[in-house]
Amino acid sequence: MKFFSTLLAVSLTVSAWAAENSVSKSDAPEKIPSVAKVMAHIREAIPQTLRVQKEDKGDIIGVPFPYTSPCAKDAFVLLFYWDTYFMNLGMLRNDMLEQAKNNTDDQLSLVDKLGMMPCASRYSMANRSQTPFLGLMVRDIFAATGDREWLKSAYATLTKEYNFWMTKRATPCGLNRMGNSGTEKQLLGFYNYLAKDRFKGLAFTNRADKIAFSSQALSESETWDFTPRFYRRAEEFCPVDINANLYLYETILADFSKTLKNGEESAWLDKAAKRKKLIQELLWNEDVGCYTDYDFANKKKGDVVSCAALFPLMAGIATPEQAEKTVKKMEAVLEYDHGLSTCEKREWPFVYQWDYPNAWPPLQAIAIQALDRYGFKDDARRIAEKYVKTVIANYEKTGDLWEKYNVVSGTTEVVDEYKMPRMVGWTAGTFIFAADYLKALPRNETKAAQ
Repeated sequence: MKFFSTLLAVSLTVSAWAAENSVSKSDAPEKIPSVAKVMAHIREAIPQTLRVQKEDKGDIIGVPFPYTSPCAKDAFVLLFYWDTYFMNLGMLRNDMLEQAKNNTDDQLSLVDKLGMMPCASRYSMANRSQTPFLGLMVRDIFAATGDREWLKSAYATLTKEYNFWMTKRATPCGLNRMGNSGTEKQLLGFYNYLAKDRFKGLAFTNRADKIAFSSQALSESETWDFTPRFYRRAEEFCPVDINANLYLYETILADFSKTLKNGEESAWLDKAAKRKKLIQELLWNEDVGCYTDYDFANKKKGDVVSCAALFPLMAGIATPEQAEKTVKKMEAVLEYDHGLSTCEKREWPFVYQWDYPNAWPPLQAIAIQALDRYGFKDDARRIAEKYVKTVIANYEKTGDLWEKYNVVSGTTEVVDEYKMPRMVGWTAGTFIFAADYLKALPRNETKAAQ
């Protein structure tokens, strides 16, 4: 398989890039560890993450094709929504198109079955979704295959998912929010889980208070579970990341419509233009200097700086001036020696895992794409290199990849809400994506390889 024949080449070219584009004098090529060991680990681990579940089994929802789960073992062995996009980023760069398409087709099948893409492939987890990425996955698969018949079917399914967001997650301000459809029984069960395993010291005694807290938390899990971005009032906020991705859906679906010649292109472009205008009005925060979430209940812009601010850059929404301000803010409050912190450093009454000092792999991948799109290629290279080096260093210490890393120490000593699992998933996908990004930079590869 070509996927594994490229390991040595990737190792050599990343080292070659380091020789010509080193971030500091200490980063001489011979001192930068090879990526080959990590790639060999990924080669062995990916087959262990494959699952086959064609029929429903109790609470688990069957899907037609083998899928890739985040973990080879331990915690997460279902088909998870947005995790899969980042897995596919790596697979598509390593001649694993068939499996990336399987992952995508499985998610399309869930949307066809349920009218939305659940957080994961359990009926009990179909009471909420996650930040929409399926449209981006379909875009990438079509770019690789050019299969218009497949696209026609996928287009119809994506329209169903888009309609879910526009009907079940609408707000008076015109942007979209988080939410859930949990029953009282599910919400009480989720509260008990949170109190026992995620938020020590959570001690509501009133049933209504438990349900209210749980509902906000379950809704919050449609973005990052859990984060200080929404002040425990997730259902009253329009998140930057969800709305930026829905803008991408509108532009992607416009492109698909043009390809399919179905006459719907202009309608999608109108939707995209309206959303872009609202994002610029409500989510751009000039006082903070980047995009922040919008509290539509109180008609107030949020003030928490997070990596979500980079999603509008990835989507192409920001003006060049806004992009420059966002990058400056990123460098000032989010960037550390080992990558981007999820949120700025602040004190909060709860411990959140989607917060400082944790560096989550998918957010590093978003950052690389966002920075590259606006021409901040040196910054994109720097973030990519920090991530690659951090993963390698921890692999050499522990023999594994991990769900997240510490941006300050560069270790696995992270802030947890649960015991952090060993992970292949988006950690591996982002590693391959970042290494490939470095490899693809202008340089004399032939000379360097020799």
